[in-house]
Amino acid sequence: MATKPNIDLDTLTVPELTALIKAAGAKRDAKMSEAKASLLAEFEARSAELGMSFDELRGPASSSSGRKPRKDAGNPVAPKFRGPNGETWTGRGRKPGWLTVLESQGKKAEDYRI
Repeated sequence: MATKPNIDLDTLTVPELTALIKAAGAKRDAKMSEAKASLLAEFEARSAELGMSFDELRGPASSSSGRKPRKDAGNPVAPKFRGPNGETWTGRGRKPGWLTVLESQGKKAEDYRI
């Protein structure tokens, strides 16, 4: 391993420290890319020795959580509550301000159910 220059961080100015951080980040990213490429090439070579493609070795792509996506994901939900001025709320997420105000006045959310 080559001898590394000693950098006295206390003597560097803010712009010099910023430049050093930026250069170190760029160097880290470059080395990480090289390491990934090397590891990927090694895996591909070893899987070829077994007579498999690398994609066969990895298996089917799956989501990170292992859960199936919901069938109704992304579809709009019908409102379940309607306020006195026509405001609506589906009952999902944070309770709307208009309903919070009405509840603070002693009214019940169920009184506004559609």
